[in-house]
Amino acid sequence: MPDEQRDPPAILCPKGLAIDQKGGANMADEKVLDCPSAPHQHPEAKLIGVVLEEDDGKGGAEARVSYLEKDVALPEDFDPESLGVDPGHALRFSAPCANNGCGQWRDGGCGLGKAIIEQMQPVVDVAPACTLRATCRWFAENGTASCVRCPQITTRRHRSQPIHVPRSPVGPVRPEKVPSPAHDPDGGATVRI
Repeated sequence: MPDEQRDPPAILCPKGLAIDQKGGANMADEKVLDCPSAPHQHPEAKLIGVVLEEDDGKGGAEARVSYLEKDVALPEDFDPESLGVDPGHALRFSAPCANNGCGQWRDGGCGLGKAIIEQMQPVVDVAPACTLRATCRWFAENGTASCVRCPQITTRRHRSQPIHVPRSPVGPVRPEKVPSPAHDPDGGATVRI
């Protein structure tokens, strides 16, 4: 078999998720994947990054996520009002992916992750260090194409362009505990970056 091409071996990561070297995860066990852009109100939300302003080279500033070296579970007494700003504007959270229980679920995967790949340009050349990659829903479905776009994903409203996630013909029922991004009355959800 000298001319036979073989896939590179899988790399085992924390939580037993296999990641192949071409990017993407083995999605056999959907329960272990996490949403990299979860609302802070999710009962299992963890802090994974802080939104910073960076010079855009044009006299303005761009919001960019600086990822933490370790994700942090939110304390039960977490009070978003004490921040003086919407936590989604200043912080980035993850939580277990709700799969088809999420309002962003489209065609068997994350519609938001797919929309980000289709509608946004990369903002970094190399995937940033990230504690979530081994269980990240976006990485599992899109490989590093999502990682090089991920730092620009925030819910800040200023100087932002909307990402539109088309509505499924038959949408899933979303758990009441997990808030959804702002819904567009014309169909689909819009997340501002």
